[in-house]
Formats: sequence, C-alpha cells, structure tokens
Amino acid sequence: MTDDKTVRAGEYVLGVLRPEERRAVERDAATDPDLADEIAFWTERLTPLVDTVEVEPPPELFERIKSALHAPAPELPGTLTVRAEEGRWEALAKGVERKILSTAPNGRVTYLIRGQKGARLAGHDHADDEEIYVLEGDLTIGPLSLRAGDYHLARRGARHPAATTAGGCLLLITAAAA
Repeated sequence: MTDDKTVRAGEYVLGVLRPEERRAVERDAATDPDLADEIAFWTERLTPLVDTVEVEPPPELFERIKSALHAPAPELPGTLTVRAEEGRWEALAKGVERKILSTAPNGRVTYLIRGQKGARLAGHDHADDEEIYVLEGDLTIGPLSLRAGDYHLARRGARHPAATTAGGCLLLITAAAA
C-alpha cells in the first residue's frame, strides 16, 4: 500500500475532497482493490467519530463566553494599566489631542499626544523636564526633525519653538503637570 493511497482514502472518508476529487477516488477504487480496502479500513475507523451523538450546547453558553471575553483583565498589585480604548482624548489645538495616562504624586504627568497631518502646537517654555518619545509618524520642533522611535528631552528652563507634524504623529510625553 502506498502512502498516496492512504492519504487519498483518508481524505475521501473525512469528506475533505472537492467533488471532482471524490469522483476520481471512487473511479480509481472501482479498479484498484488496494485503494478500496484502504477506504474500507478508514471508513471503519472514522465512522464512529462521525456518528457520535450531537449535543446541543446550553443556551446560556454563548453569553458566558461573551462575558468572559469582555471581562476586565486582572490588575497586578501596585500597577496601573490603561487600555487603548480607555481614557478620554481632549482637544489641545486644531488637530492636536491629548489623553492623560497617569499623574504621579510628584506632579509629573504621562500622556499621549495625537497630531493630525499638518497639526501645529505653539512654542512654550518648560517649567520642568519634558520627555517625548515618538511612537508613530513625525514631529518637527523648530529645526529638529524626529521620527518614530526617536526620543527628545527638553530640560527645565528650555524653550521649544513651535512643533508641527507633516504626516501626523502619536507621542508619549512625560512632563510636569501644566
């Protein structure tokens, strides 16, 4: 018996062949006793699996599955998790939004800035260090150009010129509360 006959017989019995392939196996089995025997063997082995009694799932099962999928994730003690769909975006300027992620006891705030194509933020002074990590897109601060993966630190007392984004951006910023 060749492996090809075993595979063809198994696929035939399992019902995974296309109609034209099934007909070809039936034609070949009519003239090939080894293939016919292989089909009989697999039919005897696999039919009990197909003929098992179907059990209707309890009506509340689907609702329990949906609830489990949407259940809040467990929190780790001493940590904070903010899911992507959580929080509120607030407008800062035309085409610029901010979503606060956390505020530390020392007054430092971690937040996301989302800028649309062509958005602009006016220049500003820094009362404390401000850290910027570019997650997506581009950011230009005066003559400085940043791209995804770049980090920028503006020290206390430094002044930022206007910041713009040509293609849009998503920034992670940590700074003193304004």
